[in-house]
Formats: sequence, structure tokens, C-alpha cells
Amino acid sequence: MEFQSFSTFEEMMDAIEQARIIADGKVKPWQAAVKAGDFFVQDTDYGFFIFGEILQTDEEFYTTEAGRHYRFCRAFSVACSEGECGDVHVSVISGIITKELFEEIRNRGWNVDIPE
Repeated sequence: MEFQSFSTFEEMMDAIEQARIIADGKVKPWQAAVKAGDFFVQDTDYGFFIFGEILQTDEEFYTTEAGRHYRFCRAFSVACSEGECGDVHVSVISGIITKELFEEIRNRGWNVDIPE
């Protein structure tokens, strides 16, 4: 992960906007179709997966051009087993999983062994 330093708020906001535009350009059609009620898995650079459920929301942001590829979700992992609500950009979703698989992984404490 690359870190930048910023001198001004505007500089930081410009960088965030550019990152969003780049992420929007990476969205695949199946990712754009992710909707409330879907369950997902996200690979990370930290050696574990994040699992989440896309939640229904009436927040206007998700209907704007800037928010069109963000989804409100509750996400879980071995690092956050109780879950936390927030946004996920669909470009980082690795795959869609069934509710049954989501529940099985929950019962395993969000721990999934990756074959070598």
C-alpha cells in the first residue's frame, strides 16, 4: 500500500476523487450488479478475507454519480468478528457467495484456510 502526504484539504480531496475514478474504471459488470441482500468475499493484502452482506439503505449518496459503485454493507473478518457497517467499492469485491456459505464461514469464526 502506498501512502501520500498532503499539504491541504483540497489536495487530499482531489486525490480521493482521482482514486474513486480509477476504481470506477475497474468495475466489472457482475460487480456493478451487486445489490442489497447479496453476500460477498473480498481478498485483502493482510492474509485474511473479508466477508460481507450488502444492506438496504435510503442514503442519497448511493444514487449519485460518485456513489454509484459503492454499497452499504456489514463486513466481518477474523480481525473484526462482530462486524462493522460501512461502504465497500464494488471493484474490491472478489466474488459473490451464497447465504449458506456465508453462515458456514461465520460458524468457523471467519477463518478460511487458503490452499497452498
